[in-house]
Amino acid sequence: MDQDIKDETQEEPLRWHCVQHKDTKYCQDECYFQTALTLFGKKHTLSIIRLLLIHDKLRFNEILKELSASPKTITERLKDLKKHGLIDRKVFNEIPIRVEYSLTKQGRSLEDIFERISIWSKNVISESRAQK
Repeated sequence: MDQDIKDETQEEPLRWHCVQHKDTKYCQDECYFQTALTLFGKKHTLSIIRLLLIHDKLRFNEILKELSASPKTITERLKDLKKHGLIDRKVFNEIPIRVEYSLTKQGRSLEDIFERISIWSKNVISESRAQK
């Protein structure tokens, strides 16, 4: 049998993991998927995005209160999200200084993903409860 002909029963390998390499073992820092996993895998990152999807804009202390996290952690996550272009930080020239955080267009584009995760988790949780 010709080696170039693909066996139709063989599944197509996942290609979304890395746009540069065909095998995950060669994925390094330039892998976009790995970059996303690193960013979103940090504690409170997804929670901050979720809060901003719900409330449109929040001040630092409002985020801090909602998440019950350390100020240092929240500050680091907000800096990461800003660096990746997912949130805006607006400083008002007031005394005391007022700062509001909101999602950018790129940050808002995550809403579909949050919606899909919500539907998926609802289905999985209700199915697992039904099996108990």
